[in-house]
Amino acid sequence: MLLAGIPLYICASASTPVAAALVLKGLSPGAALVFLLAGPATNAATLSLAAQALGKRAALVYLGAIALCSLLLGRLTDQLYRSLDLDTSGWIGRGPETSEPLIAQAAAALLLLLILRSRFATWRRHRK
Repeated sequence: MLLAGIPLYICASASTPVAAALVLKGLSPGAALVFLLAGPATNAATLSLAAQALGKRAALVYLGAIALCSLLLGRLTDQLYRSLDLDTSGWIGRGPETSEPLIAQAAAALLLLLILRSRFATWRRHRK
């Protein structure tokens, strides 16, 4: 997944559903984490900016550090899944529709109150 993630131009929000689909198809969670970490952090735009701002050598060190850290964290994730005996096939079907409706409604109400509070504060500041 490191070799697939590095050359791809993929953002974090786009790589998340791709990684989840790959895990549901049988990819290990650690390999998915490698893809999630390495893909967005090492796309062509990021690497070219790093090379321009810091130099080619620093960009290579950056690329190596991202690769090494993502591989290490992927390995640790797989070990954690094995030691806790977690099964990724249990991810299927779990989502907001299967959660407690009262908790979901309370969370939505809290989010709405926080948004309204922020909007009200902004409105009051502009009114002064």
